Amino acid sequence: MKNVVTKENKIKKSKTQKIVFGVVFVIFFLYAIVLLYPLFFGFTASLIENGRVYAQNPLAISVPPHFNNYTKAFEELKVRGTDFFGMFVNSVWWSFGATVLTILSSAMMAYVVSRYDFRGKMLLYNMVLIVMIIPLYGTESAKYRLLQALNCLDSPLYLICAPWAFGTNFLLIYSFFKALPWSYSEAAFIDGAGHFYVFFRIMLPLALPSVAAVFVVGFIGTWNDYSTPLLYFPNMPTLASGLWQYERQMQYQANQPVYYAGALLSMIPLFAIFIGFQNTIMQKVYMGGLKG
Repeated sequence: MKNVVTKENKIKKSKTQKIVFGVVFVIFFLYAIVLLYPLFFGFTASLIENGRVYAQNPLAISVPPHFNNYTKAFEELKVRGTDFFGMFVNSVWWSFGATVLTILSSAMMAYVVSRYDFRGKMLLYNMVLIVMIIPLYGTESAKYRLLQALNCLDSPLYLICAPWAFGTNFLLIYSFFKALPWSYSEAAFIDGAGHFYVFFRIMLPLALPSVAAVFVVGFIGTWNDYSTPLLYFPNMPTLASGLWQYERQMQYQANQPVYYAGALLSMIPLFAIFIGFQNTIMQKVYMGGLKG
């Protein structure tokens, strides 16, 4: 009798699970369609002949498709004398340089706070939390005047202000270093290694999968940031700020299909970064070979 009841309960649970999984699948499937629709609209819009995109059927594909809009993007998309390729170069040095310097400064600070005991350690950690709570937009005017006095506006020298050791990056990397074992470092110190050697050659490589994930997220955010380039180096437009200026300045005369072609081309480096780092992000760190 108990076996019969148990089988019935298992059948009911399996049916309930199938219903729940089915509902969840439908919800996520609809959510995926909502996320992919803008990409599909941008792709179909980029294939239309010169004209106004919004006057077309958003679900229709132009026949014949005008793939030459993608080559026109390199010729027609110009902002303040900078063409599409120039905006791409500005996006590369800005996104890569700002992200690397920010991750490196956050990693060094997080490593020291997580691994060393010193006076004021908890004060420094709490300061990170306080800074994240207090809005800092009121300091932008002072920051702008300082950069103006240093002749860092409209120049790659703005990267000197890019490193930001506080914030979410610090908290994430801090937890990564906190979870790593100290055995490798102790063995290196016994063999005469210095603190910089231990950090750059041992601890940072061990945390590389986690740091790479933070790097990818930070790179995407910086690549899509248009407000900072508009404010601090407006004459060196990136793809994000340049496409925004092109759309705003030529709102009624712009070749919209070419604009959408340029927007899609600007997304290719982000896909390449994600595909190139996906194995590193998903990689697990296996510990072994510790000295006895």
